[in-house]
Amino acid sequence: MKKYIHIVLMLLVFSSCSDYLEQDAGELNTIDKIFASEVETKKWYSRMYSDDFMVQEMHYSGQIPYFWCTDEAAYVMESNIRNISEGLMSPDNYYGYTGYNLYFFVRYYQAIRHINIFLENLDRCVEMGELERRTKYAEAIFMRAYYHYLLLRLYGPIPIEESSRTADEIAASQARKPFAECVRWISEQIDWACENGMPKERNESIELGLPTIGAARAIQSRMHLMAASPLYNGNSVYSNWKNNDGTVLISAEYDKELWKVAADAAKDVIDNYGYSLKEPNAESGEPTFDEVVENIRTITTTWGKDQNPELIWGHPNSIQWYARCAVPARWYGWNGRYSLPLGMINDFFMADGSKARPLDEWFENKEFSTEAANGTIANTFHMFVNREPRFYANIHFPNQRVSYAYPNEEDSYQDEDGYGIVDFWYKGVSGNGSTPGDKNTTGFSVRKNIPLNYCSNKEKAKDTWNLNVPFPIIRLGEVYLNYAEALNEYYGESHHNEVLKYLNAIRKRAGIAPYEGSYSQEEMREMIRHERKIELCYECQRFFDVRRWFIAHGPNGAFNHNEYGLDMSKGENATDKEFFSMTEAAIKRFDIKHYLMPIKASECELNPELVQAPFY
Repeated sequence: MKKYIHIVLMLLVFSSCSDYLEQDAGELNTIDKIFASEVETKKWYSRMYSDDFMVQEMHYSGQIPYFWCTDEAAYVMESNIRNISEGLMSPDNYYGYTGYNLYFFVRYYQAIRHINIFLENLDRCVEMGELERRTKYAEAIFMRAYYHYLLLRLYGPIPIEESSRTADEIAASQARKPFAECVRWISEQIDWACENGMPKERNESIELGLPTIGAARAIQSRMHLMAASPLYNGNSVYSNWKNNDGTVLISAEYDKELWKVAADAAKDVIDNYGYSLKEPNAESGEPTFDEVVENIRTITTTWGKDQNPELIWGHPNSIQWYARCAVPARWYGWNGRYSLPLGMINDFFMADGSKARPLDEWFENKEFSTEAANGTIANTFHMFVNREPRFYANIHFPNQRVSYAYPNEEDSYQDEDGYGIVDFWYKGVSGNGSTPGDKNTTGFSVRKNIPLNYCSNKEKAKDTWNLNVPFPIIRLGEVYLNYAEALNEYYGESHHNEVLKYLNAIRKRAGIAPYEGSYSQEEMREMIRHERKIELCYECQRFFDVRRWFIAHGPNGAFNHNEYGLDMSKGENATDKEFFSMTEAAIKRFDIKHYLMPIKASECELNPELVQAPFY
């Protein structure tokens, strides 16, 4: 019986629709009743994982900035998110997408308070067994630390909250803690959870998407990498940022040992928790090009340790919003409005693993292929030919042949083998001249995270949208890159053999040649950053990576230049040269103040001890 109760409760974990979950956590007159019941206690426990608090980052990317406000994307909807992308963000105008509770400062502290109530009252639930209480207590300690980490990466130094005080009670006195103290506290909390009952494994049939010790350690690894990075390590920009009592919030001193801490944390995850890269299943010998592409597509769309040993922690959710925004109009998408800039397209490697030629050179002589090749068909613009497998797995591009067409679907633009063609040019079925409403602005959209079984049949597509596809909160491929980066920064050239071991493991799985030879520390740094941009694209890491590297601003800032696409007002067919012209698609501005998110002005007015982020 308990098993079935557990299944029902877990159905509530990632849903915010139930009346119970909409109940205000501040109604403390219900606490006695809730924690007297095992069922009600488990409902309270489940809510800390729900969409009430735990935003499914990429699948809600129309509503939050982690996708739009980077150099991975070019189209930005008319919303408050646009203020971030165009450098207009202020304490008065960043509250997320209109109509959604995506002001994270409040949202995550609500989650923390909910967890603190759980921690303070769990021992009152005598109906629940002692071992289960111990496990759930450890989980809650980790999740409280995790929500503090989510705040830390957005706002920098934050208040640490370990009690269930109400917002009004907190507002009178809560100040930010120094950044180093926040990192230390979060790390200690994760240590405690891992040593005192955090589960090593999960029953995937009834505990899908819940964290393990490995997940906790992986998040700890990512946090330590952030703490060692230039934004927070040796950065004098914040040397005058202090609390009202004079406490300095971010030290300007460089501490090389932080890189060692980050390297050790990443290596612990690599060595001790049973994860491995998801490799292609070759029918015989070396995997074919198509097998490599298919494997890459399943890294972010497949559950289960047997099927996907790389996924450390994933967040299950329907991909309806994401799929409709990513897929071209031909296949019941909203015209691929998740538009991607030419700069990102050109950053994918060539098939031999080398860097592509400079972007403008592709448009000096507009050439097209005359025959099919790996990933492309005849009449494809030469910029898209002979690219690495990750390009074809992650990007929708003009004249791409995709397996979305449904047999006997009359309007699915099939070729003779039943495949469909991406036709973003103006007169194409998915072009801006043919589709009302939402528009693609560049000629490219996201393919990553679209399930292999997505198809153009309207009813079948709806079935696909409702799949619980795992958004990877963290996976082993990232941890490999965390380790390589930290090793290079701490040891430099003396440990490049070890760095290349993990960097090349990512490249080998991607189907491209390994790096060989000798490199300086600076060269290796750029190689790792480039690999990270491609391997982790559209997993909401770029928004934070560029910030922690402190390279978003300035004349050459990664987020401080306009983005370009193809000319979406032109194009009769796949070889119309007018369509293949570089055209401005999005304004991007990033100032020094934008590295840290502002807190609402009203929050700071309510709590004089809560100092605003610098330069706002």
